[in-house]
Amino acid sequence: MILTENTIYRHDELGEVLVLGVHHVFETYDPDSADGRLRSRVVRYTAEWDDYGPMPSSVRTTPVDEFRTVVGDAVRTWEGVEWPPNGDS
Repeated sequence: MILTENTIYRHDELGEVLVLGVHHVFETYDPDSADGRLRSRVVRYTAEWDDYGPMPSSVRTTPVDEFRTVVGDAVRTWEGVEWPPNGDS
């Protein structure tokens, strides 16, 4: 299963969860060569969000392989609202 950012999945324990992204965690990383030793991959997700995004204290991280064992197929794509520009620079 490929996990997709801004997608809502059905979680066995939490109900619907919003996947915010999948991230690589490196042991070492050389920015000059853009190469490193990968330690793990984690998924950032939340069970609490509104039209503007996740509730700040509700964001969780879990290893990708562990997360895949407790979620089903994607339910739908999340399309939040964009903040209108306020003219501040």
